[in-house]
Amino acid sequence: MSSLLEKVKLNQFISALFIVLAVFSIYNRTFSLGFDIRFIVLPVLILGFFVAFIVKVKNDNYFLPLTALIAFLLLVIIIIQDQLAWLNSDLSKNNSVYKNVLILYCYNFLMVLYLFLNRDYLDNKVFLNSLIFSSLFLSFSSIYQVLVGDLPFVSAGSTGEAFQDELSILGVRPAGYAHDPNYTSLLMVFSIYVVSKTRPKNLFTIICLSLFAFTLFASGSKTVMMICFLLLVRIAFIKLKLRVLFNVGFIVVLLFGLLTVLSFFEQLSTFSQRLTMWNLAINGFYDSPFLGQGITGVRSLLAQDMRYVQPHNGWLALLVDHGLIVSSIIASCILALIFKAKTRGVRYLIVIFCFLSISNEMWVYPYWVLFLAFPFVFKINLGTKNV
Repeated sequence: MSSLLEKVKLNQFISALFIVLAVFSIYNRTFSLGFDIRFIVLPVLILGFFVAFIVKVKNDNYFLPLTALIAFLLLVIIIIQDQLAWLNSDLSKNNSVYKNVLILYCYNFLMVLYLFLNRDYLDNKVFLNSLIFSSLFLSFSSIYQVLVGDLPFVSAGSTGEAFQDELSILGVRPAGYAHDPNYTSLLMVFSIYVVSKTRPKNLFTIICLSLFAFTLFASGSKTVMMICFLLLVRIAFIKLKLRVLFNVGFIVVLLFGLLTVLSFFEQLSTFSQRLTMWNLAINGFYDSPFLGQGITGVRSLLAQDMRYVQPHNGWLALLVDHGLIVSSIIASCILALIFKAKTRGVRYLIVIFCFLSISNEMWVYPYWVLFLAFPFVFKINLGTKNV
């Protein structure tokens, strides 16, 4: 019995280490210790599979979770759809980029399968503590890169001026993943929420909250700061027991605020470029609405007319690459995730993620697979108070 307990604890430790490294490597892929830190994730993942298999055998548990089978089936469907789409596509495929993204798909699905196989031996504590530590490492690494001037350049010959931002208290964007502050900022917002709801009020909690808040404001992400403000307003209304009034007011503000934001963006040249990209993506979707253009199809489509590799709209990118059929399956998984979420806080996170995908590239890379997996694996409950 003690031997089995030790193996379960080892399994949980490896799982926690894997989550910390995986989340960090996704968000700050430019951080280096002399080698690509993502290479550490793979051996930890392989070791995790091995230990998880031993634990399942020791427990006489030889059944595969239904969620793992569904994830594997979804990967098979995506690969089949991708091959059929490229056979019927007239676009010019960038084989080098295509191979890398296809490997990334398989790699992320492999991580999801590991989490699903380990589901019975993981709990909220493993996930939430891993998330906090990964956010700590991300904050320190991003700030370190800014302080030493080791900024991730867009391309060879580019300069750090591309990352200057007057809204950032550091003067630049310590963005990490994809040179975009929204991703880092969203993780900071969620980490602040997790720490404030689950950690005791001690020195470590104060340090975490201070560091996450500093990284959030250092990012200069206007979108996430607006989301943060709305969450604070909602908390205030809940404290005052005015939920119904807030919900009605929130819908009104959202509708009129969206119109105001759109009218403002119409005056900006960047938004004009974004509309052009959206138009190209929509035309590409019309060319093959059901089957799609295949993985990286939206990249090849935009490369014909623009220098951009994605349309800055995750939903359009998903529709162009995977078509209406596969995109509907993925959207159904998202809808199921919203209904399965145990607290309003998690549901809001999902809705915010989907909302930001309207103007960001959150679905271009298959990280959405991991995003969908975590709430299914962990019964995420951040306390009795809903936010």
